[in-house]
Amino acid sequence: MRSRGLVVAIAVVLAIVAAAAVILYTNGVKSDAVTGGALSVVVVSKQDIPANTNLNPLIDEGVFSELKVPTDAVVGGAVTGVAELRGQTTTAPVLANEQIAIARLSSGEAPEGGPLGISEGNVGLPMVLEGGPAGYGNIQRGDNVVVYATFKAGQVVQKGALRQILSPAQLAKVLQGTGSTGPVVLIPFQFTVAVVPSARVLNIENPAAVEGTKFSETDIPVTLDLSPEDAGAVTYALVNADLVNLGLLPPENEDGYSAEASLGASFDDIVGAKGA
Repeated sequence: MRSRGLVVAIAVVLAIVAAAAVILYTNGVKSDAVTGGALSVVVVSKQDIPANTNLNPLIDEGVFSELKVPTDAVVGGAVTGVAELRGQTTTAPVLANEQIAIARLSSGEAPEGGPLGISEGNVGLPMVLEGGPAGYGNIQRGDNVVVYATFKAGQVVQKGALRQILSPAQLAKVLQGTGSTGPVVLIPFQFTVAVVPSARVLNIENPAAVEGTKFSETDIPVTLDLSPEDAGAVTYALVNADLVNLGLLPPENEDGYSAEASLGASFDDIVGAKGA
């Protein structure tokens, strides 16, 4: 009996020693991690922050906090103190609990092409289209689209501007029979033309879905990546065309299609009516 008790006592002592060793080792690892510089302090947000947001009110509300992360996990240019955010504005969205990089702030070095990624030599042309012409939520950032414009019969437009959006053959067909010799033209019939065969969508603010897959009727802001010449043609269409419509290109087609304008007679011409 005495030997059995001795064995139990020894086992208990060994268990205590082992537990103590584990505790000491764990504490040693934590201490080495902190004192050895294995952890670094970064700043994170408690909520998603959209682009173009003044950060001062959010700082005052306590939205930001400091977090220790492994040093080798720190992103380049990460903000390391809340004070660095004072007087800053976001130039790109910031997600909750992610490290905040200086490049996403107004004082940071802008990424190539800016926050929207505008192609070199191009411009980002913003516009507002109705729900249908803007794709009803089917068009997303990064997609390629065709820009169509429809001109209705009876519109008065500048001949020089038509040369921007029509080929010589198309322009000749529109001008045929108008007898126009001046700088302006009276459109003799309705036609639709692809003003730009392909343009990349830099940004789009799609409406919220209602009743499943349907979307509410609303204006949708869209920004396209366009050459200066194409931007001028699209701007002219936005001001003068009866309708500007975007057509979504398939992912494998970034260049669009070479299609002629759809030229057709107006309803009055078809029925022979001449409105007063």
